[in-house]
Amino acid sequence: MERFYTIREVMEILQLSYTTVYGMCANGTLSSVKIGGSIRIPQESLRKFILENTKGGQKNG
Repeated sequence: MERFYTIREVMEILQLSYTTVYGMCANGTLSSVKIGGSIRIPQESLRKFILENTKGGQKNG
């Protein structure tokens, strides 16, 4: 089963503010789901975001 992160967990991982992570979820920059009124970020969505938005995710070729 896939892991889901809270906004606070993601803000610590990405070293961003709560407001920034919340906004990224709200505008679709970071895929998220609402479970029981709480926003959760699937692990795969976070991984994809990191790969697409860091130099580590760029392909050389």
